[in-house]
Amino acid sequence: MKKNRVNANLITNFYEKVDSKELSEVFTMTFPIALIQKTIVSHAEVFLKEKFDLLNSEVDVLASLYTHNKVLSPTQLYDLTIFSSGGMTKVLKRLQERGLVYREEDKKDKRCMLVCLSESGEELVKKALSEISKECNKYFEIFDPKERELFGTLLKKILVNINKI
Repeated sequence: MKKNRVNANLITNFYEKVDSKELSEVFTMTFPIALIQKTIVSHAEVFLKEKFDLLNSEVDVLASLYTHNKVLSPTQLYDLTIFSSGGMTKVLKRLQERGLVYREEDKKDKRCMLVCLSESGEELVKKALSEISKECNKYFEIFDPKERELFGTLLKKILVNINKI
């Protein structure tokens, strides 16, 4: 599997600009987060496609269903993921064709068709999440346990604050 790496010159040049005050210090936090996110998503995309023939978007839907009692409305899925309705329709169609999800009528609202995680979908998403977590752990193996805990705490703090803004 080809790994997507961040260009070392890009990193060096970036920190030189910050050190020389050409760029604001806040970028020492936002720029690395953006590069880390891009790298992790790219790596996951290649990994999931090769190992499970899944796209990130499909895993997002399967994981959302798995973590939310295996049944959601399409609207709830839109809220939990970042797809347009057209994008969601394509993802759901592909997952349904593979037998990973199925649709069933909402007993509370006959106009709505719920999206349900099938047994094979549950097995696949559990396996995919387990395998991708092993891959992602490689990014953080440079941290000792206390640093991992601190990093997780700081990221949570940022996320909570973002929701307040």
